[in-house]
Amino acid sequence: MTLEQFTAQLNGATFWKEFTFSQNQFSPGPGQELELADNFVWLGETAFIIQMKERVAPKDDAESERRWFKDAILKTAVRQIKDSLRFLEGQPSISIANERGQRYKVSGKDLRHVEKIILYGAGPALPADCSRVRFHISQTAGFIHVIAREDYRGVVQTLAVPEEVRRYLQYRAKSLTELAKTRTEVIEADIVAAYLSDEALPSPSSHNALARLVDDSHQADLTPIMNKLGDHIQNPDGTESYTRILLEFAKLPRSAWRLARERLDLAIKQALAGDFERPYRFHFPDTDCSFMFSPIIPGLPTTGPEGEQARSTGLTNLTIVAKYLSEAAKGVGVLASKDGDHFHLDWCLIEHPWEPDAELEAHLVHGNLFGAVREKKVDGYFFVNE
Repeated sequence: MTLEQFTAQLNGATFWKEFTFSQNQFSPGPGQELELADNFVWLGETAFIIQMKERVAPKDDAESERRWFKDAILKTAVRQIKDSLRFLEGQPSISIANERGQRYKVSGKDLRHVEKIILYGAGPALPADCSRVRFHISQTAGFIHVIAREDYRGVVQTLAVPEEVRRYLQYRAKSLTELAKTRTEVIEADIVAAYLSDEALPSPSSHNALARLVDDSHQADLTPIMNKLGDHIQNPDGTESYTRILLEFAKLPRSAWRLARERLDLAIKQALAGDFERPYRFHFPDTDCSFMFSPIIPGLPTTGPEGEQARSTGLTNLTIVAKYLSEAAKGVGVLASKDGDHFHLDWCLIEHPWEPDAELEAHLVHGNLFGAVREKKVDGYFFVNE
């Protein structure tokens, strides 16, 4: 598998195909064709510019490999990163297609966080002084991450959540900049372990903690569900796009994924059993979005035109109430309902500024299905005690 295929596959699985772009040619003018980046991840106000270099025919000679590294990584790839930034700054918008073939226009002025990454695949004779290079500082492009292929796999597969990767890259840049002042050398696993352990800075022994990292993906992973989201969307506003819902989940850290998975599992369990306790919700202040998960009220139809109407109405109403109670600008809702031996998962997004609603307030006085909300700190990753 080539480095380009490897990256497209890995990014598509972690950042979802909706937000991964590997075919990035665009035409700024007649007779012109340019490439935005080898791979581009776009998550609303966040983007990853990724340039890739692979040693196709490595030599046994260390000096030859050193020359390749300096030319391909520290010169060509850095120049291409600068070009990508220039394209984003100079073009009003750039039309690119994601891994599902959906075409979108990205505009540099809408991006608040841009991470620059050079991924490389080298031969076994690459000298240690080259493999120890983990970043490059450009006077015009700033901090550029330099990451080996297998290190990148470890980072993405361990963190597993788009927002966590973004936060990791910010931590990585700050940490490596500080460690460079004391010439402290660390491996990528040290940085990953230190990030997960909330260490101020990585140390050469930080990686030992990864042996104690708990794999509890069955309690926190939303990816299998998100990959099927497009087949189960309900849109009160009549639009066909479902990527806005995906984006709200992509903006959440793993701790919030854990909350979502817990509530989703409860809603599904109740729906399959024909039970109803109450809808579940939480609010994530950083993005000002509420999340609601509920089984359908028993006795309501779930199939056919009548069932579709009941599910859509119930989902919309519950999402509106959850959003209102959170005083949030956005609300994502999920409704679980039984269909024979299977179940439906219907989703919606409601987005408009919060404002007081006297009619809704009066309704809530007489009947509020939701319980009280309390502030709660939730960890994203757990370690077994030594």
